[in-house]
Amino acid sequence: MKKILFTGGGGAGSEFVAKKWNDKYSMYFADANVESISPSIPDTRKISIPMANSSNFIEEILAVCTERKIDILVPGVDEELSLISENNNKSGWPEIMVPQKFFVDIMLDKYQCFEELRNNDFVIPKTYLLKDAYKLDFPIIVKPRSGRGSRGVVTLNNLSQIDAYLSLYGGDYDDYIAQELIQGQEYTVFVSANKEGKLCAVIPIKVELKKGITILAEIDFVPEIYEYISRFQSFFQAQSIYNFQCILTNDRVVMPFEVNPRISTTFCLAISTGFDPIESFDLCDIDIPTFFPEKKISLRRDWINFIN
Repeated sequence: MKKILFTGGGGAGSEFVAKKWNDKYSMYFADANVESISPSIPDTRKISIPMANSSNFIEEILAVCTERKIDILVPGVDEELSLISENNNKSGWPEIMVPQKFFVDIMLDKYQCFEELRNNDFVIPKTYLLKDAYKLDFPIIVKPRSGRGSRGVVTLNNLSQIDAYLSLYGGDYDDYIAQELIQGQEYTVFVSANKEGKLCAVIPIKVELKKGITILAEIDFVPEIYEYISRFQSFFQAQSIYNFQCILTNDRVVMPFEVNPRISTTFCLAISTGFDPIESFDLCDIDIPTFFPEKKISLRRDWINFIN
């Protein structure tokens, strides 16, 4: 039985992953705040690790992997991705389920991401650095160039609100992007590819309710999303797993607004289909068709209170 280490183990999806794959993999869940990991996961499967900005972060991650004889490392925290991806295919490290460093670094910088897409003729929302927000029609979306979840993502109705936004969140104009506000249905899309960059799975998830993380959602296969991601993947040749977030407009135009080069909290819904990205990652010599979900499986998150 392969041993898997998930970082960001305090995320909302860990409880289901631990339960779903319990008989298939030997899993460990690591987090800088080990108390945030679900009480349903045994303490023997929880590991405390340093924050990604700690000087000993990589050293400690490797030590954990060596001590526990980890076969597969699955990083789940943005701040860890670039550091960990540098060790892809290095001696002494387990197999790492993260895209190549060039892809990670581009996607973690939202401005660079959209410049890359624009320069290669992908359909995207108009996107500028915050200092050029005047080029857009208001209302607009403003968000940090780097960051995760919904932190700092705000709708601004006019130019005069920009200074107030900067006063609230700090930083400079170049630390934020201004983006055209697109109307439509939000989707978060699980994308899996093998070691050679072959597309293995596209699982679009329709977001019904979101509060920082997805609360209500349903798998909903959309041909237009598959076509966009097929071209996206063909261009970047990313390995492993990433999360593609987009709006499907009323005219059925796919408009991406963020790409996370890691698993997301809806990873649990993706694997509920029966698809296994761990197995697919190593299947390079077999011609297997891209996986599409056949059923509309839904996700609903509720709070559970643990009182000791």
